[in-house]
Amino acid sequence: MLEAEQVAQAYAGWIAHGEPEFQAMMRPDLHDHVSGGRGPQTWDMVWGWIESSFEERSAELHGWGRLDDGRIAVWVTLHGRHVGRGMPWLGDRAPNGARIAWKQLHVFATDGEYLTEHWAVRDDLGVIEAVDAAGG
Repeated sequence: MLEAEQVAQAYAGWIAHGEPEFQAMMRPDLHDHVSGGRGPQTWDMVWGWIESSFEERSAELHGWGRLDDGRIAVWVTLHGRHVGRGMPWLGDRAPNGARIAWKQLHVFATDGEYLTEHWAVRDDLGVIEAVDAAGG
């Protein structure tokens, strides 16, 4: 059975370094309610955006747990330095080395063995504001 801490640690490793353990926890037909996509391959695209947009990445885990309905919640901040335009919501902002803190809350449904669904709330605007403040 997947444990909340196990999912949180794997997610932190994935968002900071692209470690594969997190995607290995996904059922092949996982439904990502953020993108509308299905399966671990949806996350390959997102990793490409992260990797091309931010360097010196680290993940700060604030908390994790199991919700009353059995879903798993993970609260994390990705820290890094802005080096590219990979994230679609960065638009045409030039890479400027801005230090970013991308706050996120992720919720995952499971079937016990695999992650089956994903929802998220992220502070994309906070990242845009940090990049703009640094002259991006």
